[in-house]
Amino acid sequence: MGDITHQIQARFPDKKEAIADLMAEDADFCVVCQDYGACIDAYRYWSRARDPEAGTRASEYRDLIQALEGEIEEALSGPQNRQSK
Repeated sequence: MGDITHQIQARFPDKKEAIADLMAEDADFCVVCQDYGACIDAYRYWSRARDPEAGTRASEYRDLIQALEGEIEEALSGPQNRQSK
């Protein structure tokens, strides 16, 4: 989980402590972060691929990354938001 934690902390540097706390305590947050890491890897792959579908796939993963960043931001905004899901 270390690489994913570092990726999330690099994206949200002002929330490093909250990220570490949530990674240790919230299984749902960990799943979102794992999905985020997988999407980052897939985006990097498709961004460099020479496949005719590469541009479409990269765009799809970019959209997924943005959506997951929104979920992460929501989780980081406080426990009241995580409970209201």
